[in-house]
Amino acid sequence: MLSWRTLVLALRGTVGLFSGLTVLALAAYAALLVLGYTPVAVYSGSMEPVVGTGSLAIERPVAAGDVRVGDVITFGNPYVPGRLVTHRVVQVLHTRDGRVGYRTKGDANAQRDPWTIELPAAVGKVHGAVPYAGYALVYARTREVRTAVLGLIALVILFGLLKRIWTTPAPSVRLERIHR
Repeated sequence: MLSWRTLVLALRGTVGLFSGLTVLALAAYAALLVLGYTPVAVYSGSMEPVVGTGSLAIERPVAAGDVRVGDVITFGNPYVPGRLVTHRVVQVLHTRDGRVGYRTKGDANAQRDPWTIELPAAVGKVHGAVPYAGYALVYARTREVRTAVLGLIALVILFGLLKRIWTTPAPSVRLERIHR
């Protein structure tokens, strides 16, 4: 049978491990941002096996003129505003009026994308991916996770205060005899 002390030690170790991993993940995320990289969560398997579903694609902005065939880039979906697509450039087209169009394709897709896009001045070029880390980024933005995190923080503060109350010795009262 587990003793109360064993349970408390196991809980402390679990909380410490989780806290350490969280701090490490936040530090790595901040380092990426400071170095000019942008992490982007990948929602589909169209780029597998290079970038799997739920991965965190690590990209850095490059000038659109520097994008070449074979580069994996992230751009706005021309059919769904606000949605990002991470695909490989399969063809670069130059028009007579000097404009440049790009055709893209997901590595796991049989056919290229149905569009030819013009890129903005800068576009995200993928330099690597962290498997499954995209799920954490996606779920961290949900209301349920934010509520759970705030609840955990409140519980930690509450238990810290209770521990302080229970372990602090009561002030000693000194009684003096009154002489008449």
